[in-house]
Amino acid sequence: MERDDAIREIVACLAGPFAESAFEGYLDPRDMAMNASDGNEGSSDYADAKRIYGELRFLMPRRPDWGRIEDRTARLVLDHWSAIEALAAHLLVKHDLQFDEALTIVAPHLPPMPAATPPERHPQPA
Repeated sequence: MERDDAIREIVACLAGPFAESAFEGYLDPRDMAMNASDGNEGSSDYADAKRIYGELRFLMPRRPDWGRIEDRTARLVLDHWSAIEALAAHLLVKHDLQFDEALTIVAPHLPPMPAATPPERHPQPA
């Protein structure tokens, strides 16, 4: 696993506990982190995040600060709260989702994807 992939995986593991904290009214990133870690320290999500964080020492000489990863997770949850609420509302009714259903539910709540730009072409010497 590469460094950036590992950090994304940690954020994905923490997103559920952070969303639960936001639902409980903890909207400041530090409060979210504190509540999420207090309530989920023994959860498999937190255990997975901590395990991956521990493995980062093998991928890079200096691991990123855990607090920065928590801040990134809090921003992700808060920036996409309407999409999280839409998924949660659907899950309360249906109790499970297929990937394509989840995409359909969150699509209206996400910013548009940037248009792809073609790579810059450099003139070839004659």
